[in-house]
Parts: sequence; structure tokens; C-alpha cells
Amino acid sequence: MKIAGYIIAALSLILMSCTGVRNIPFTSDEWRVHPTSGYIENSDSTCSFNLCSDKVECELLLIDSDTDALRYNGLKPYLNKICSHLEVVCDSILLYAPTKGLLIVEISENIPWKPRSLSANLSTDKPYTTWIRYNDVEDWNRKSDEIYTNVILDKRAKQLLIIDRLTYEEKDLAIIHIIQTKTPKFRRMGLPLWSGTWADVTDPTCLEPISNWIEGHRKMALENYRRGQMRDAN
Repeated sequence: MKIAGYIIAALSLILMSCTGVRNIPFTSDEWRVHPTSGYIENSDSTCSFNLCSDKVECELLLIDSDTDALRYNGLKPYLNKICSHLEVVCDSILLYAPTKGLLIVEISENIPWKPRSLSANLSTDKPYTTWIRYNDVEDWNRKSDEIYTNVILDKRAKQLLIIDRLTYEEKDLAIIHIIQTKTPKFRRMGLPLWSGTWADVTDPTCLEPISNWIEGHRKMALENYRRGQMRDAN
């Protein structure tokens, strides 16, 4: 059965390439939850992220390789499709934490992508956020001390993506918060129980719980920008 699952996943990747959705490789890093700080860090401790959660369990599932992804039916094409929604190039996937609805990818911002909000003054004690209107005109080339945020709703997949682009040390990253309705297709992947949500992201009556779940995305982006700057200074 496992071999059959791997074959199906491999065929899914081939089909994805035929439909124009690019296969995004994982980095070679292995990730874990630090037992003391609760931060997510890679194996050589050169990169770490703060989830800004009250509690992060050491056994938190972190998917950081194709081998990990192949354990879940259709997961890699699912992640590839999410990355295809970004109007910048996704170079590699650092990690996916399904029960946190969190995907972190390294990006190349060669093409300007107009944000819906912009956070600046990040290195000061008074950062601010401004909303971007449809008629605002700039070159939209993000500076390294800014965070650009976009929101994408995939009605067909019943999936809401909150995408924060920031600079971590010298890397350009996108931290993607995924609010995913538990559709039958999503359930078939066999991810842990708390992956996905009961709420229908296309139903306006669910806006209140959904807004509560995404409320902390900016705080997390700012915290990890600052962590990157601290490491860069060292």
C-alpha cells in the first residue's frame, strides 16, 4: 500500500508539471522545535522562527522534505498549488506545519507584486502598517525593512492564504498562513487531526472565527523579521 501511495504521489507531481504548476523543491534543512525556547530551528541552528504561540509542542509535525510529504496522499501537489498563487517566484520550501496552517518558502521578488498592506519602520519601536488602495501607484519593489502582505482566496479549494513577504537575514521569505476548509479532498491527505478547519472560508457568516485565527499573522511576521536582523547583526 505504501509503494502504491508513493507511485500515486509521483504521478501527481508529473501531472502538476503538465498543467503548468511548478514543482517547488524542499531545502536540505531539517527542522525541529527547540525544547527550551519553543522556536522552530534548523539542524545547524543558523535559522529559527517564532510562531508567536502560547505553546509549541516539541512533537509538532514539521514537514521539510519530499520524503516527509510523500507520507500524505497528494500533499506535495497541494503545496505546489499554494505556491503557484504567489506572483513572485517560489524558489524552495523551508517547512510546512499543517496543524499550525503554516508554510514558509524562500522567494525571488524579481517581479513587483502590489501588496494589500505595507508594514514599515520595522527596526524601530514604532512600526506601522498602512493599507494599500486599488488606485495607489508605486513601483512596489519591497525594501528589505518592509513587510508586504497579500490575501488570496481560492474558492474552488476553499482556501484562504495570508502571505507576508519579509527579509530574514539576507533571504527573502514568504510566510504563508493557510486557512483551509476540511474538504473531502483535503481530508484524504491524512494529515493530523487539527490540520484544516471546520469553517467554510467562502461563507461570510464564518468571517468572525476566521478573522480571529489570522489576527496574529502580522505580529509573527514582524517578530521573525526582527529575529533575522538580530542574526544578521551577529
